[in-house]
Amino acid sequence: MKLIKTLTLASLLLALPACSASTRFVSPPPAPQLAKPDSALTRDCDRPVDVGDKPLSQEETENLWVKDRGALVSCRRSKAALRDFYADRDSRLTGQK
Repeated sequence: MKLIKTLTLASLLLALPACSASTRFVSPPPAPQLAKPDSALTRDCDRPVDVGDKPLSQEETENLWVKDRGALVSCRRSKAALRDFYADRDSRLTGQK
């Protein structure tokens, strides 16, 4: 009986190193690289047109208004695209869609 216990213990001790060889150290994954937005999305918007101190004619006023309005719409679109870029990037990092 004592011989069986000794052989069982010896076989267990021989089996343990075999199991340890199948498990190896796995290094953690690298930190994610955050994508940078396009530089066109991060540039400052055009400033409003300086009309000066002199009175403007109706035509000058309308032309300046059209220019300002175009700059405002362009700025809003670029900032919305920048917001969407960050929302998309962050949702990909967290695994949400």
